[in-house]
Amino acid sequence: MQITNGADVKRSAKAKIIIYSKPGDGKSTVAGLLPGKTLVLDIDGTSQVLEGYANVDIAKIDPENVHDSILQFYAHAKANISNYDNIFVDNLTHYQKLWLVNKGEKTKSGMPELKDYALYDNHLLKLIEVFNALDANVIYTAWETTRSIIHDDGQQYNQFVPDIRDKIVNHVMGIVHVVGRLVRKADGTRGFILEGTQSIFAKNHLDNRKGCKQEDLILSSTPTTQSEGDDKQ
Repeated sequence: MQITNGADVKRSAKAKIIIYSKPGDGKSTVAGLLPGKTLVLDIDGTSQVLEGYANVDIAKIDPENVHDSILQFYAHAKANISNYDNIFVDNLTHYQKLWLVNKGEKTKSGMPELKDYALYDNHLLKLIEVFNALDANVIYTAWETTRSIIHDDGQQYNQFVPDIRDKIVNHVMGIVHVVGRLVRKADGTRGFILEGTQSIFAKNHLDNRKGCKQEDLILSSTPTTQSEGDDKQ
């Protein structure tokens, strides 16, 4: 077992991030705005928004065999990681749906069996762990949903979170550095909320920013230490 003193601990130079929002709010476009070269896995068919971005290479998942397809993408990313600064997996919500649909197609009822949900949970957690180990920034997207939270005092409220299965969403959010909710202002500008509230799950363990513009999710000099007021959205 290796022991490291806290004085010698350094923040990760490679960001592992989940971004989430409503469909159509601009998650896929973020891939084209990242610094450096980006490899995208298009799971939900929205990569057309990246038209004209020469810094992006796009692979499309096979909807008939998503399990093997995403493993093939990982193998390609790992073998060619020196060519890319960012790996962009777009998106986990639709991957979940396709994976379970594939399982259901193999049953008499046409629906996934109960054991398939547990298998998927283990599969996704392992998948994120191996992607996180890549020597690159790794960004996952998801659609958003709400969950009900009850405080110890009985107060109940709804919180926006990535639309990932309830049993593992906390685990998934816990093993990345940043969880950001993408929002669009009334004037059309878009940015990320990086600090959580009762109504929004968000976190930022890379720097001190509480929010940032859409194009500044990953700064070219990450990790950085900006003042808390910088780039606030």
